[in-house]
Amino acid sequence: MKRNPSQKRAIAHLSGPMMVLAGPGSGKTSVTVERIAYMTKECGISPASILVVTFSRAAAKEMKERFLKFTGQEHSPVTFGTFHGVFYAILKQAYGFTAANILSEEEKNSILKELTLELAGELAEEGDFTGELAKEISVVKGNRISLEHYYSSCCPDEVFRQIYQGY
Repeated sequence: MKRNPSQKRAIAHLSGPMMVLAGPGSGKTSVTVERIAYMTKECGISPASILVVTFSRAAAKEMKERFLKFTGQEHSPVTFGTFHGVFYAILKQAYGFTAANILSEEEKNSILKELTLELAGELAEEGDFTGELAKEISVVKGNRISLEHYYSSCCPDEVFRQIYQGY
């Protein structure tokens, strides 16, 4: 397939990570597949050190299949995956996490619902209180904010701290 100058630059790009962003049918998958092949065959980069991340399982599967077909291989150590799948694999490998010790969304919501009913009373019945609470807990955890320095926007601070501690 003939490539335009931008696609050729993307295929030959080697100075760090690269994000391919373009509209449907513009050749993103083909460019990414050719870039991976170029990196491994022409530049001697180990396929095991290449991580390809996309948004859906279907896209990751299609990209892997197209890469294998393009290179004539049956298997490759190149990792293709979704954001969630890749990060789950990191948690499994680095920390030994499994599905048994990672909360599902349903489990998380159930725990938060119980805690809010117990500790927040009538607030638990207002709108999407549990969802707002989950977002705030995520902010505190993700930014490593000390509870005494966080002021909740969805409930009194002491109630938030009790729910957070219980969660």
